[in-house]
Amino acid sequence: MTDLLPLCLLRIWCRMNDSWLSFKTHTKDRYLINPSGYFIELPDGSLTPISPRVTFPVFDRFPSVPLEILSVRSQYGDDAKFVSVPMIVPREVEPTKIEISQLKEDPLDKLEFPEKLSPMERYVLLRAFETGLVSKAGFNKMVELRARFKTIGAALISGGICQWESLLGYCLDTRPPSRLDPPSLRTLIERREWELTGEILVALGRINRTHLEFALKIKRDGSQALGQILTAMGACKDDDVERCLKIQNAVKEPPGGEVALIGRLLVSQGIIAEEELEDALRNQRIARQSLARILVSMGACSQRDIDSFARVSGVGFQSEIDDVALGNYLLKTDTITKTHLEEALRIQQRGRQVLGELLVSMGLCSATDIENVIDFQREVRETYRSGVEKLGSILIHCGKVPPTKVDEAVKLQSIGRQPFGAILVALGACTADDIMEALNMQQKWRTKERSPGDRLGEVLVRQGILTEEVLEEPLLEHMRDEKPLGRILIDRGICSPEQIIEALIERDHKRQYEFLEYVKGSQAGEGPSGTETADQAEKSGDSKKSSLVDKLSTWFSRPKGKQ
Repeated sequence: MTDLLPLCLLRIWCRMNDSWLSFKTHTKDRYLINPSGYFIELPDGSLTPISPRVTFPVFDRFPSVPLEILSVRSQYGDDAKFVSVPMIVPREVEPTKIEISQLKEDPLDKLEFPEKLSPMERYVLLRAFETGLVSKAGFNKMVELRARFKTIGAALISGGICQWESLLGYCLDTRPPSRLDPPSLRTLIERREWELTGEILVALGRINRTHLEFALKIKRDGSQALGQILTAMGACKDDDVERCLKIQNAVKEPPGGEVALIGRLLVSQGIIAEEELEDALRNQRIARQSLARILVSMGACSQRDIDSFARVSGVGFQSEIDDVALGNYLLKTDTITKTHLEEALRIQQRGRQVLGELLVSMGLCSATDIENVIDFQREVRETYRSGVEKLGSILIHCGKVPPTKVDEAVKLQSIGRQPFGAILVALGACTADDIMEALNMQQKWRTKERSPGDRLGEVLVRQGILTEEVLEEPLLEHMRDEKPLGRILIDRGICSPEQIIEALIERDHKRQYEFLEYVKGSQAGEGPSGTETADQAEKSGDSKKSSLVDKLSTWFSRPKGKQ
């Protein structure tokens, strides 16, 4: 039998030793594991996460690494198949060889349970420890919890360590769809990954895993907004993009024919509220009036009092009234109080302030806020005069990103919008005929009549875990309330978490096995071209990211007839 090493033991070793672990396959795929998960190295040197259940064969429920597919890393020893470095090191260190015997150690062997764990309980506990649901400190506590709740799964859920949906996702290597997910995303999550075009090409030997994950990364990156791509490339910071987006919005929406009035900028950036701006502008309009009008508007005195002062002082009704003389007169006649006069003079003084000073004096914002907005206003008006409106052009105009980086990001965005198969062909990973063959297989499989008895309830009945009569009421609740059937069966105490997980794992493993057998049977005796694609991967890894983008961009710009 092929010697297989469960992936969970590798990740547990990484968690126990706080280290990275690396291995390489004959198809030139380089995998890395750390306490956070599983990754593959791409030709540009970056890492991307992978799904272990799709990437590796499943043995005794565990996704496992066949040792026969591994390459020896001869620079670290004659039999070095696994090498490791610490997660955190004070300086750069060389990887060291890790003996396979160390990786095969089962941490459960050190625990003594009163009753022997079932195979599924061992599986659930190992996956819980692997994913960090159970910490090193909490590992021994599982003996006590299991005695109280009867099974490991029940201990994890009823003991408050995790929710059922989370445990299921960890044990099946999937993220369960959420009610908060949009319908389109929920469909993608529920779709079986092994039925996707890329997985078919891997199964056929047309591409290796590195090609597939690299093409998926290009597709993901290209579907992002330009600002996100530039940030991911390290060309600029999030703050740079956010500021330039604000400039773009201010340029596109000039209020009243003016560009970026300071009041509007303060409101748009959330520094002051719309009502506060209106209040300040109203105060400013009132404050620019004469002292007499301010006192009347305050209700401190009447227009008749003002007219009386004009008659006494001999000033004409339409002439300008001396503010100091007016104030003194009204105080002497006890028409107004000293407080009224001081408040009126303060309001009048505000009228001589610009809006920014007025807002600061009213306590609505700080002087720093006004300085920042004035600086921002200057950039907006310069951008407006230059006629620049697109984000990339604004980033260049503001000196945040060099033009070459914007061009590269735009090219990558254009490439990512291409069909996934076209990206694989452009990478040189496979031919257009390979893509058509995979798509045809996928279409035939999805239209193929499904075998009956594939639903969870049917699987549980077939396995003798429950009867159709017992299943009837939970099934009605499942259809009425749209609650997961597994959750209902556990809540009612009809099934243990282990029984549900085992049924779902075996069902999915059966589906995957049937699909792979269908793919292999459809090959009609054609041999895989793994050696050729591995060589191409080596060449792709030697090229720089920018040159790859240029190469793909050139390929996609060719006339269709020459592709």
